[in-house]
Amino acid sequence: MQLTIGGAGGAPPRRSLASDARRGQIITAAIEVLAEHGYAQSTFARIKRKAGISSTRLISYHFGTKDELMDAVLADAAGSMQAAIAERTRSEKTAAGMLDARIEAELEWIAGHLSAVRAMYEVCMNARSEDGTLRFGVEATAQANVGQLEPILRAGQRSGEFRAFDTVLMALTLKAAVDAAIARMTCPPRLSLAECVRELTTLARLATRRGPDADRDRR
Repeated sequence: MQLTIGGAGGAPPRRSLASDARRGQIITAAIEVLAEHGYAQSTFARIKRKAGISSTRLISYHFGTKDELMDAVLADAAGSMQAAIAERTRSEKTAAGMLDARIEAELEWIAGHLSAVRAMYEVCMNARSEDGTLRFGVEATAQANVGQLEPILRAGQRSGEFRAFDTVLMALTLKAAVDAAIARMTCPPRLSLAECVRELTTLARLATRRGPDADRDRR
C-alpha cells in the first residue's frame, strides 16, 4: 500500500534526531491505539498514555491535528511495507520472479505487522474531510496496488512471460486475493503464512502464465 499523503510539496523541514524519535514514539503509540480501540476512540489522551508521555501538548507540538497524525500513521506503515517489498524484489530478474517475491514479501509484512494493518484500515475507512467524504477509503489502497503491480504485469507481457490480459483488472484481482489472505490468517479457522503464500503465488502464476490457447482465446 503506497499512499500520497499531505498537501503542499517541497522537502519536509529538517528535524533533530530527538524530534524524529519522539515523532516515531507517538506514531507507534497511535498505531497501537487505532488497532485496539478504532478510529473514533483514538484520542490524543489515549495515545499519550500508550506513548508514556506527560502531556497531549507533546503530540500537538509534532502533529497539529488528528488528521496530521493519521497521515503520518499511514505514511509510516506504508513506507515500512514498501521498504520490505523493495528489499525482497530488488534481486529478481524476471517479472514472474518479481511478482512471486512481491506477494511473499507483502504477506510476510502483513503477518508481522497486524496492528499496523488494522490501523491503516481504520484510518482509510474513517478519516473524513470537512464535507464528510472519506479522505482515503478503499480507493486509496486499490489505486496504490494497481500502481505498484501494473509495471510488473506489463513487463511480463512485454517479455513474453505473461499472457495477454487487462493489467488493471489483474492488479485489482491480486489485491483482492491479498485482502482475502489477511482474513484467512487472522480469522478462525486460520491458514498459516506459508499456506497463504503458497496459494497466492500459485494463483498468480496460473492467472498470468502463457498457454497454447491463452492468447488465441482472448482474441
